[in-house]
Amino acid sequence: MKLKRVLLGRLSLGWAILIWSLCSLAGFLFVGFVLNPSLKAWLDLSYWQALGRYGEALRLVNDRYVDANKSKFHHLTNMAVNGMTGSLDRHSGYYDPPSFKAFQDDTQRTYVGVGIMIRKVDAGILITRVFPEGPAEKAGICVGDFIDEVAGMSVEEWTLDRISNLIKGEEGTFVDLLVRSQAGQSRVLEVCRQKIKVASVERFAVDANGTGYLHLTQFTGTTGEEVLEAMLAMRSDGMKRMILDLRDNSGGLLSSAVEVAEIFVPAGEVIVSIRGREDFDLREFRASSNGEFQDLLVVVLINEGSASASEIVAGALSVLRGAELIGEKSFGKGSVQTIFPLSDNSGLRLTTAMYFLPDGSTIHEEGLEPDFFVSCDEDNETKLRIQRFGKRNLDSAEFEKLFGFSPIVDRQLEKAYDRILGILGKPNARTPLE
Repeated sequence: MKLKRVLLGRLSLGWAILIWSLCSLAGFLFVGFVLNPSLKAWLDLSYWQALGRYGEALRLVNDRYVDANKSKFHHLTNMAVNGMTGSLDRHSGYYDPPSFKAFQDDTQRTYVGVGIMIRKVDAGILITRVFPEGPAEKAGICVGDFIDEVAGMSVEEWTLDRISNLIKGEEGTFVDLLVRSQAGQSRVLEVCRQKIKVASVERFAVDANGTGYLHLTQFTGTTGEEVLEAMLAMRSDGMKRMILDLRDNSGGLLSSAVEVAEIFVPAGEVIVSIRGREDFDLREFRASSNGEFQDLLVVVLINEGSASASEIVAGALSVLRGAELIGEKSFGKGSVQTIFPLSDNSGLRLTTAMYFLPDGSTIHEEGLEPDFFVSCDEDNETKLRIQRFGKRNLDSAEFEKLFGFSPIVDRQLEKAYDRILGILGKPNARTPLE
């Protein structure tokens, strides 16, 4: 009898331990699913079926494909993940570890490179900006030059991302660039890679009329602080009204777009809202405090290169402040991408939501229509970029000799000055920015 009680006691203890273990496991899984909802796929039969099909194809290609280097598991997985994400939409994608590191550095606007900005045009890969005192400038590279080769490889068919990633590298290392001048003269330059820090505010100034001009090139972690600092400096210089130039600003951090917009709007105003795949997944971003410049008259310059965060700012100022938009229709990127780091230091960029302007409208695939359309073809855009970042102390003859064309008028900027002074009933005056 005593033995029976002992056995029953041990059995009860065993059941208690088992139940406790199962409850702990269930709790662990529940917390895991809450913190990482993607883990719920473990309970989905179709997930295991898909994983089995992928594994079967992976093993077969690895074993039978003719090129053993291309059929390594690591390479095949990279291609598979890249193809999977890239086929979802044009904004989703996969970063291998080096690309993910470069992306993170670029988000902070600090990277190791040679200090140039490039753009693909009909004539090739055009250098549109050379950063002062950077490695490229020291090597003799000029705005208006073209890059034909990087490290001995032709870049004619390459994407800008691929070219940029190859030019970047470890600090203190060198990269060979085959550079072609506007006149067609080619030269190979060995350029040392160095750490480059890029400001979001490319240029700001106040003219004799009290009209401020600020050119914003990107939205990064420091953009809001940079813009406010520049605007306070312009106010000290007598700024009474302002032109915000968002042309060719491809966007960046959503939080920075909100920080810039709230400089111009009263506290509590909805700047942008974001809706995810579920009906309840709605977030509103409001101005946290009264904008330092909420009463300042503002007009905004946009073009087809204005996208994402720059469209949020332009759209918010248009809706909330009635700011006039001048230039060309914007790009139309109304989707939100979230970056997910993976365990091997690679990462995924996935479209996870759509954003909406304060009036509930979206610019996704539509873009912002300017109040005053002023066209600018690719040839003139290229010339204006060269003028903006080229040598500014040259007379017309010296400029034409160096770059192969005479300086042209920025018609979009000219229209902005006409409008902002016309609103006040004042005659226009030439700006020192020209």
